[in-house]
Amino acid sequence: MQFKRNYYYLVAGLPDLLLDEGRQKATVAHFKTEFENNLHPDDYKLVSLLFLKWDNANLLNLLMKKYQKFLDFGNYSREVMEDEIKDPENRLLPYLTNFIRKYKSGEQENSGISWETELDNDFFTYLLHTQNIFLSRWFEFKLNLQNITTALACRDHDVAVEKQLVGNNSITGHILRSSANDFGLMQEFPEIEKILAAWENSESLTDREKAIDQIKWEWIDENTFFHYFSVEKLLGFMLHLEMVERWMKLDEETGRKLFEKLLAGLGESFVLPEEFNLQYVKRK
Repeated sequence: MQFKRNYYYLVAGLPDLLLDEGRQKATVAHFKTEFENNLHPDDYKLVSLLFLKWDNANLLNLLMKKYQKFLDFGNYSREVMEDEIKDPENRLLPYLTNFIRKYKSGEQENSGISWETELDNDFFTYLLHTQNIFLSRWFEFKLNLQNITTALACRDHDVAVEKQLVGNNSITGHILRSSANDFGLMQEFPEIEKILAAWENSESLTDREKAIDQIKWEWIDENTFFHYFSVEKLLGFMLHLEMVERWMKLDEETGRKLFEKLLAGLGESFVLPEEFNLQYVKRK
């Protein structure tokens, strides 16, 4: 049974941390630092898993010499990654170190699978073994959602899907075997109905993307509903904030609406235990 730590002051103070005289001030980078400074190290390790996708992007950038900007959101510096590429010493997580060795050996060159998909396979294999139940379910949901939308895009453009899917579970099995509109997933993956509606009814790719993000948002809400002050609440908050920040860059109006939704949700999602003085909490 996992031991749950409660972060009463931190969770109760999230609205204040998000705002500065009525204006949005906080970013994902800001909260990454905030959580690193205020969470138990074991809980912060869970938060750090949310940033591994940027480590993946940085590693591919360096290995494949794409010469793209190094992304600071990741857990590892450019110096550490470059040193590990030259001489792997297990300073990175095992799936990253193993991928470096695999890439340098050219092991996958003739498999027909891209290096990006190969790294995604290793990435999700690692994440699905996460001991935190909320996170393991989130990564499984995210993987299945990614595979379903990939399959729909392949179907739209008459592209073979076999080499595009990540992982090997019952969802990928349905996708590969079924010719049904919903890949036969209506019972196993309830969100398929919303995904198909987003795919078929959106007037633009942007609208479709908004609808898919809404599905993610609702999943996070449902799966953190009974987590009031634990790390799961903070993980859900970070996932929401990441969507807000992304849409602020893509479409400011959508971003602001999501920000207001996030702020409203924080105000309604918990009641502070009586033994804690709210005025004191607000000063923390």
